[in-house]
Amino acid sequence: MTRELHPLAEEELHDSAHGYAAQSIFAADRFMKAVEEAIQTVVGDPARFQSVGEGVRGYRLQRFPYKLYDEYDEGRAHVRVLSITPNKQRPDEWRHRVSKG
Repeated sequence: MTRELHPLAEEELHDSAHGYAAQSIFAADRFMKAVEEAIQTVVGDPARFQSVGEGVRGYRLQRFPYKLYDEYDEGRAHVRVLSITPNKQRPDEWRHRVSKG
């Protein structure tokens, strides 16, 4: 199984980690680990998570108020993370990032 982060998801990840680092380097480290665990969980069984439409699934991060949105291409055995977004902000930000084919 291959995986990739949409460039804007990568930007969201770094911006959020930077925000946590302003509070505590340990909080930033825990956040990054939680995101990596979420990605590993999704890659391990991408079809098991809640569909939110347009072939996209959502996964709530453990211990952090964030949700990871991804799309899974079964034929290519590929997971693409579209967004890593706070639960209360921009809930549909990922919609314009969905692959068209």
